[in-house]
Amino acid sequence: MWTCSLLKENAKQALSGRYWKGFWVCLVVGLLSGGSSSNLTFSYSADDVVSFWENLPAYILPFLIVASLIGLALAVLWSVFIASPIVVGRCRYFMESRQSPSPFSTVFSVFQTPYLNVVKVSFLTGLKIFAGMFLLLIPGIYWSYCYALVPYLLAENPYLTTTRAMELSKEMMYGEKLHYFVLELSFIGWNLLCILTFGIGFFFLAPYQSATFAEFYAAMRAKALSMGMTTTQELGGFVRHDNPNY
Repeated sequence: MWTCSLLKENAKQALSGRYWKGFWVCLVVGLLSGGSSSNLTFSYSADDVVSFWENLPAYILPFLIVASLIGLALAVLWSVFIASPIVVGRCRYFMESRQSPSPFSTVFSVFQTPYLNVVKVSFLTGLKIFAGMFLLLIPGIYWSYCYALVPYLLAENPYLTTTRAMELSKEMMYGEKLHYFVLELSFIGWNLLCILTFGIGFFFLAPYQSATFAEFYAAMRAKALSMGMTTTQELGGFVRHDNPNY
């Protein structure tokens, strides 16, 4: 039976001698996936906003609308084709690093075959969670925990179908969602300290968190194999692939 302290202790061991590589992995993934935060703050009053729109020339408004729509479309495309897959690559890096040093390039291995399947599964999973959040908050929160392991499953087997990835994640998270929530809460002290550093501390905390959640997946994977939810043929483990077609 796993505990938060056990997972964190294992994560520290996995990061031993590899912390700074993990730091750069998390930093790059955070920047490319939109996980970075800006410390710039702006203060505008309601009168300033109203005054801005009142003084805005009418002929500029259509251009602003078009620019906003283009920006939104580009943001969605970036999220679907770059951000989500690279998060899967981060999962693979930290899972491989549990056993032996993994190269930085592991993060980008997801952009090789079968990249489009990873994109599809990640997109459809995220779409279901978003729909649950948008239509009714509770289902979205519930599904986000049910499918929390989908990125790790794709990192281990990028050929999984959407249905199978979501089904297997849900089975593996059965009875574990509250425990997973507690694991997230166990970082609240660190998160508060990071806030005191104006967010800079989150960059240094990220490797520890990523390694800990990789340990959680390892525990869920072992449980799934022992209970017959999956097989080693479906989940073959995290061994570095040198095949350029992978």
